[in-house]
Amino acid sequence: MANSKTIPTPDNFDLQRTVDKVVQLYQNQGFSVSVMPLGTGVSIDFRKDDGGIKKLVGLALGVKANIMVHDKMIIVDFTDAEWTGKILALAVGWIFCLIPFILGIIGCIKQSDLPKSIGNDIHMSVGI
Repeated sequence: MANSKTIPTPDNFDLQRTVDKVVQLYQNQGFSVSVMPLGTGVSIDFRKDDGGIKKLVGLALGVKANIMVHDKMIIVDFTDAEWTGKILALAVGWIFCLIPFILGIIGCIKQSDLPKSIGNDIHMSVGI
């Protein structure tokens, strides 16, 4: 599931400062965050609870935000969302037990809200 967000930037916009703010915010929330240069922008990978039982029951969160600056606009494309554990939990829960199914639904809701939250936090970090 890929989606994107376009954000206007001020004249004195500093991409690195915005990236640093967002990275710090999500690291404080317990996310593992990695940043890689991507042409004139960056790619930020957000992961939380990406191993063990939480991944198997669909509670792991993850998405990649590719941020590019073009004509005083930031374009944020979200890719590589973590859906595997959620699908597995829903399938197993549907067949065998209701608990993984419920946890899978919770994971799906949190996962679908993650790009919107990150996009809003990037927008607020831009400082317009």
